[in-house]
Amino acid sequence: MMSEITSKSFTLCNDKGDWIAQVVITSDGMFSAVSDYGNFSFAWRSFGDDFESFLSGLNESYFGGKMYNSLVYTTGMSKKIERACYKFADEILPALKKHLIKNK
Repeated sequence: MMSEITSKSFTLCNDKGDWIAQVVITSDGMFSAVSDYGNFSFAWRSFGDDFESFLSGLNESYFGGKMYNSLVYTTGMSKKIERACYKFADEILPALKKHLIKNK
C-alpha cells in the first residue's frame, strides 16, 4: 500500500526580506516554484528517504540543469532559457536550503 503523499509550501525571501518565491514540495519528490526568476518544476522519483534532505544536498548547477531539462521538452533548446534556469537555481536553491535547514 502506498503511503499518503504530503505537501509543504514555503515562502522564500532574500536577505533583505523581499519575497522571491513560493515553493511547493511533496513527499514523493515533486518540486514546483513560482518566483521572481520564473516558474519551474521537476519531479525526482529516486531521492532516498527524505526529499527535504535531498534538496538540501543539491548544488545549483545540478538543480539548474534539472529545471532546464524540464523546459526543453516543451520549449525547445535555447541559451536564453538555459541561462534563466541557472539564474533561478542560483537565486532560489540557496534560499530554499536556508529555509529547510532552519525549519528542521
